[in-house]
Amino acid sequence: MFSSEMTPTTLADCVENQLLNFMHRNNLKPGDTLPREEELAVHLNVSRHIVREGISRLKALDLVESRKRKGLVMKTPHAFSGLKKIIEVNIFTEEDRRELNEIRLAMEIGLCDFIYLRKTPEKIKDLRKYTGSIDSFHYTGEQEVEFHSCLAGIAGNRQVSQLRDLLVKIFADKYRMKNPVEKPSTHLEICDTLEHGTIEEFRQVMRRHFVNDFYNITHS
Repeated sequence: MFSSEMTPTTLADCVENQLLNFMHRNNLKPGDTLPREEELAVHLNVSRHIVREGISRLKALDLVESRKRKGLVMKTPHAFSGLKKIIEVNIFTEEDRRELNEIRLAMEIGLCDFIYLRKTPEKIKDLRKYTGSIDSFHYTGEQEVEFHSCLAGIAGNRQVSQLRDLLVKIFADKYRMKNPVEKPSTHLEICDTLEHGTIEEFRQVMRRHFVNDFYNITHS
């Protein structure tokens, strides 16, 4: 039962929270259905308009969707849907970009152990498709994104891959280093080390690949 003094906005907040609690209490999984709008309105003692507003918020979070003949259905959540929307609007300040770039670099290096652990000959073969020429370290944004997306995919962590793919959208236009302070390791060197080197050698070659990115952050 909700207070009659609540505004439509706070009522919608309550409905949203009630629906989230309902999902948690009933251990709902993707594909499970939620009660119909009219049932929720009666149960929560609010109008269907308020229920609809609460549901629209869950849809904005990519938690539920309406399906024909099934009604409201749970979706596989995208943990970073909010960040995705902010990136699409592109309203980050330079300070925001610097901090997000630090997160991206920490993620790229932090994935090394998982990539090395879960590598297979087939995955490395796929990765080699994006290595470019033998001695090149000047890559277009598209080449860099394709290579590192494939590399991150070897780690097999869907959530990390989603966040990484979102973050690189912010920096794709800055991937190509016009005046590098140091020659970084190439995509080919990364592939060779991943296939034949030790885990420590792989960490080192990855760290060297981003040497100019780290330099730019620490000297900005």
